[in-house]
Amino acid sequence: MISAYSRLPENAMSVLPDFESAEFAPALKAIRKQLQLSRTALAAQVGLSTAAIQRYEAQDGSNIKPSREAYDRLSKVLATLLADSASAAASPPPAVTPPVTVAAAVPAPAAPLPAGILLADATLEQLIARAKAMGAKKVTVEF
Repeated sequence: MISAYSRLPENAMSVLPDFESAEFAPALKAIRKQLQLSRTALAAQVGLSTAAIQRYEAQDGSNIKPSREAYDRLSKVLATLLADSASAAASPPPAVTPPVTVAAAVPAPAAPLPAGILLADATLEQLIARAKAMGAKKVTVEF
């Protein structure tokens, strides 16, 4: 049976230690974190479940070893992502365009308490109005 994913050549260097090695689980987790990928994102790219990635990375009794096919797919995807990451780091950053501001999206500044009124002296209605002016949707008062 021929897999849709090509197997790594025997002489190719894998980015992961052999899946039977004790270093496999911590190396997989370290590379995934280096690439800033969640387990779910990596699983989607490799064609595995999130639970499988979690159990491959586990360093306790719950860990499992991937099949040879899953290991080959993981190695291939991670090697590609690491190469893409390295080439992106080597290329100059894209030109930064200034952010567009929309006046309607900016909340109005909170209304101050009337002059001369300390927070401790404000009425409940004034405190609620102040909280709503600051963006509160709900105010709970307990005595």
